[in-house]
Amino acid sequence: MCRVLGLDVFALSGFAVNHLDIGPRYAGILLGLSNTAGTIPGIIGVTLTGYILDATGSWSLVFLIASGLYVFGAVVWLLFATGEQVFE
Repeated sequence: MCRVLGLDVFALSGFAVNHLDIGPRYAGILLGLSNTAGTIPGIIGVTLTGYILDATGSWSLVFLIASGLYVFGAVVWLLFATGEQVFE
């Protein structure tokens, strides 16, 4: 877990800079929108984790779902992310 989160820094460095690449004038707005969209699953995840733990009593399903979502996000990022400027 520590290694994975340590290596996550590489993804975050590309994520933070990509807003400036996409739209230098609107980088702050883009960062705010993407951070808001990224916070919503964190709020829902706490509730969902509680329901899963109440139903199964095991953390295994929680970690499997989290791992699956993490891999899905990485695949989507690799397929669709670009550093090309879209907005002036």
